[in-house]
Amino acid sequence: MSRSTTHTFTCPCGEVFSSSIYEYVNVAKDAGLRYTVLAGLLNVSVCPNCGLKAAISTPFIYSDPAHNLLAYVHPRGDAPQEARLLILENLRSAYENVEALLVARDRADGAGDHIATLSPRQAQDLPPLQVVFGLDQLSELISGVLAPEERLGKLALSTQSRNDAERGQFYSIARKLASEMDCSVEVESLPDEYVVWLYGSRRQIGALMRELAPGG
Repeated sequence: MSRSTTHTFTCPCGEVFSSSIYEYVNVAKDAGLRYTVLAGLLNVSVCPNCGLKAAISTPFIYSDPAHNLLAYVHPRGDAPQEARLLILENLRSAYENVEALLVARDRADGAGDHIATLSPRQAQDLPPLQVVFGLDQLSELISGVLAPEERLGKLALSTQSRNDAERGQFYSIARKLASEMDCSVEVESLPDEYVVWLYGSRRQIGALMRELAPGG
């Protein structure tokens, strides 16, 4: 399973809200997170009152076993070369230590809590750890292993209503559609237009467009 922690933020507008920050993303269990990453929305807090966005610069692990992809993602795409080399060296050492620890059998500590480990065969099947800097580089890496129909697709649903209640209802409908199709959602609130973006695979977005088409 993916792992995240909940953080509380205070927006300049005064709104206090909570947002999930991911430390580990496993798209085998949470397929929709792949498109959250590709849309640049992972670890981005969004104020529910004014829509102000803030990217949270935190490293995370991205895992996609089906495509033999395991990556450590450093949030700064502009990290200097010296910092990159130091990060690479530290991660290489840490990954080797983790692999050594995984090659063992399950054991219990004094409290009776079991520590899950992997067999030597499972450890050998671990994909090589790649290190990327910034979500743009990660997106390129992910897109490179996806089939065309799996790559990022997007759909904009919009209303010109300025009524907050109507916009809220529109958003609820869009979120329900996104949930049914396992898509990610982003809101773009403008004075004269309210846009809800849906992000998913091209296959999912294509199916959704057919469903929404007149007579579909």
